[in-house]
Amino acid sequence: TEGIGKLPKVVLRTGKGSEAEVYLYGGCVTSWKVSNNDLLYVRPDAVFNGQKPISGGIPHCFPQFGPGPMQQHGFARNMNWDVVDQKSIEGNPSITLELKDNPYSRSMWDYSFQALYTVILSANSLSTKLIITNKDKKPFSFSSALHTYFRASVAGASVNGLKGCKTLNKVPDPSNPTKGKEEREVVNFPGFVDCIYLDASKELELNNGLGGMI
Repeated sequence: TEGIGKLPKVVLRTGKGSEAEVYLYGGCVTSWKVSNNDLLYVRPDAVFNGQKPISGGIPHCFPQFGPGPMQQHGFARNMNWDVVDQKSIEGNPSITLELKDNPYSRSMWDYSFQALYTVILSANSLSTKLIITNKDKKPFSFSSALHTYFRASVAGASVNGLKGCKTLNKVPDPSNPTKGKEEREVVNFPGFVDCIYLDASKELELNNGLGGMI
């Protein structure tokens, strides 16, 4: 269907009332609603013009996370992805998007590749899977992230499951993070936070401060 700025988007719905929206530009999930509550956040100044990445939801960082030899977070978040598969299993819809190299991507990263991104919606969960395949005759390395923006009230938000992790605190000096260890069972946000957690558990619990547990 047509989304903001006339950009094409896919809408997934279950019979239990949950819903997700995925824009083909950037392969970006912009909304995930459970019981009509959107658990994702899109910045109010986000631009939907097909020229700049969509700021919010679940944007892609590929083939580079953060700064580096190419543009910030790579190019996958500001390229058009194609729908290559869609299905519904036991009422749970899924969509698979594909991104391939083109002259634009090769101007920054001269490799042939295929990225397949699957989004699966169920009544109470949203699952994503990203598979990168080297289609070139030469090896390449890359970094990747799904840079999720969660809707939250910072005064009540907290994260459980990080106790014992080594930390890199970037608040005192972003270029020289302070090493430490997380001692708290529940991490909250009394002020500005910019901290990296190393070797975090595969399962963390976010209380968004709005009555939602993710």
